[in-house]
Amino acid sequence: MSHYVYAPKADSNHAEIVKAYEELFCSVVELHKVGFGCPDLMVGCAGRTELVEVKTEHGQLEPSQVRFQTHWRGSKVVIVRTPIDAYNHVLNIREKQATGKWGTNGKK
Repeated sequence: MSHYVYAPKADSNHAEIVKAYEELFCSVVELHKVGFGCPDLMVGCAGRTELVEVKTEHGQLEPSQVRFQTHWRGSKVVIVRTPIDAYNHVLNIREKQATGKWGTNGKK
């Protein structure tokens, strides 16, 4: 018997967001099938690992996603809606890394 209550689906813009991160030389692990409110992507960039929730332009967080983000003890989950959002996310990470706004362990 399967433990899945439903088969989690990717948002319609999921593939283009993944492509944007990969074109910006980020590592991407797709997590959208994990379920239980887990964010859609794990993105590695400039020595950082970030959790990313992909949403369409008007998409809202599901209650399980709100619960996950409320109880997650790591860095804040980033919500990305467009490839431009992905670009800005990567730019922000790289600027903070370059200017030393994060220490070597990313805790600043």
